[in-house]
Amino acid sequence: MYKKAIVLFLLCLLLGLSSCYKYNKPKKPKNLIPKEEMVHILLDLKYIGAVTGRDKKVLDSAKVNPEGYIYKKYNIDSAQFAESNAYYAYYMDDYAEIYQKVKDSLSKLKTHYTEILDKEREEKKKADSLKAIKRELEAIELEDEADLEQLELIEPVSDTDLQSPK
Repeated sequence: MYKKAIVLFLLCLLLGLSSCYKYNKPKKPKNLIPKEEMVHILLDLKYIGAVTGRDKKVLDSAKVNPEGYIYKKYNIDSAQFAESNAYYAYYMDDYAEIYQKVKDSLSKLKTHYTEILDKEREEKKKADSLKAIKRELEAIELEDEADLEQLELIEPVSDTDLQSPK
């Protein structure tokens, strides 16, 4: 009996919450930010978040307001962003699509910079190898010079000196 009352209560609560769900549906804002622009805005916010997490002092010393920078760059205000974000968040398929594009862009960017980093490492490795070879050659040349100094000089002999007197 007690279990039935709890199940009934949870069922009523669930129905009540789900019925209110459609009434809290946000209206489409007049100045809704298009999906593609939202992707760019969210990407920039991710970049700034990464910098803020890593080098907050740099942003503070430059007196940069990250959100203000984004709003100015995209010619939007905080209310427009908040309304658009809330609207897309309500429609999970749209929001998932936006975030998938953000994720894909970040993955491509990571791959791009990883390739650049790998090339730089390879070039550095080659340069280091060339420097090592050059040092070895210089060491060999120094040894050869020392060997030359130790050799006795031999008087040159000409062809005429080799001919026997007749």
